[in-house]
Amino acid sequence: MAQDLNVNVTGFNLPPIEVKGTFTIPSIRIDGQNGKSAYELWLEEGNTGTKDDFLNSLKGTNGSPGLPGKDATTDGAYEMLLGLNVYCENATPNEVLKGLIRGLSDVIKKPFKQLEFDRPVKGQTYINVYGTPHLKVALLGKGAAAGVSIGDDGQARMDLDNPFMAEDIQIEYFNMLGSIVGTYRVSGYVSEKTVIDDYEFQGNTDTQNFEFPEVTTVGKRAFWNHVQIIKLPKATRIHKDAFDMCFSLSELYLPSYVLTSDHQFSMISLPGLQKLILNDASDVNELASLPLLVTEIYNQDETKRFDKTTKTWVPVQ
Repeated sequence: MAQDLNVNVTGFNLPPIEVKGTFTIPSIRIDGQNGKSAYELWLEEGNTGTKDDFLNSLKGTNGSPGLPGKDATTDGAYEMLLGLNVYCENATPNEVLKGLIRGLSDVIKKPFKQLEFDRPVKGQTYINVYGTPHLKVALLGKGAAAGVSIGDDGQARMDLDNPFMAEDIQIEYFNMLGSIVGTYRVSGYVSEKTVIDDYEFQGNTDTQNFEFPEVTTVGKRAFWNHVQIIKLPKATRIHKDAFDMCFSLSELYLPSYVLTSDHQFSMISLPGLQKLILNDASDVNELASLPLLVTEIYNQDETKRFDKTTKTWVPVQ
């Protein structure tokens, strides 16, 4: 291809020479020598064989102490698993995958935490539980589908069908497949005794002190004669012969009981009674008429003592 060429020549202490004209520059081709193939290099390393021998040499070889290298096929994986004593029924992809999982189970299996819980207070409508994240909890019989997932922090709050009271509740613990891994019982609050029936403790000869915080009603001859201390802080309905024949009774606590002419009990058969606690709303005349064998009568919080002579409550010194 013809091109205009301007050339300035300097040097050798010559004056500048300017050459003008049109010149034809032939195309330039540079040819290099071809490099050696991988097969040729393999031969130069002292190996012998055909190209197929060379290609076969590139496949996996026996390892030590591992097993012979296998092609990345289900057949190869099947053979390797059998060689590792991992059972596979056949060489299908599903069976090989299950075999791999079985072989890895001891390595990746994570034990779940046993479920823990905070026992609800009376009347609470939920329960806090603690366990393995992403496992579920549900009330007995509801199933995993209705369960509550345990959060990443290992905690969950599960609502109850009814406020927590006397009845026990049972919680089922599910793994991530929805299978039950544990059942737990949360004991309810046993109903407090509120009534002592007629003669209820007549046959009890072992207990000397009785205290029932919630009892409000006491029946006839409810206690045996060997009892020494009885505390009934909420009792207000007491049979007149409730403590009949309690010869050994020394202390009787009835801080809610108001003694009146229509509301009283016999104390004739209490020869050993030394301390009696009654509500200070009691009739002072009824208090003054109590047998002289009762040495000390105090009000409900024991801040005052009843003086039979003056029929008044006086501060405890």
